[in-house]
Amino acid sequence: MEMDTQVTVHDAMTSSVITVDPETSIAQAAAIMSQKGIGSLIIRSNSEPEGLITESDIITKVVSMDIQASQITVAEVMTRDLIKITPGSELNEAARTMAKNKIRRLPVVNNGVLVGILTSTDVMTVSPELTEILVENAKMSHQIDYSDNEKSVPGTCEVCGNYLDYLDEVDGKYVCEECKEDLEGE
Repeated sequence: MEMDTQVTVHDAMTSSVITVDPETSIAQAAAIMSQKGIGSLIIRSNSEPEGLITESDIITKVVSMDIQASQITVAEVMTRDLIKITPGSELNEAARTMAKNKIRRLPVVNNGVLVGILTSTDVMTVSPELTEILVENAKMSHQIDYSDNEKSVPGTCEVCGNYLDYLDEVDGKYVCEECKEDLEGE
């Protein structure tokens, strides 16, 4: 008898999702993200997610526009019409969905109820062989020229733990520019 060895979204997702109400201010949302050490929040006023806000959204839609973060709500900035996935979906399907839609986070919804979130970091951690799909997506969506340094890839810095679009390999570890400088300065 052959066993099914497919890894599912449920196997990789984070089930403790931090959510906020649509009327939460950007300043409050940024404080929560900073305190929890996360890069995004799901916005919901009922059981199903209504939107998603990321650090990048705050930078590009609020800070760069010189809008006071305490005077604008997450509902005004969040990404709507979320692409969602079910916990029973295969992880490789999730990775393809992320790559195709140029996104790094998928809310996981079961029968209309938010049960988790799947990030590209979760995918890479649980199923490293899917990393190539996500790397190709990052190259295409950010149009970063990787030709100068074949070892530059997006991912989580192995020193500070931050997710970045550009990591370098130093002594067998993938690190961000700041940590690279620290390591090379030792």
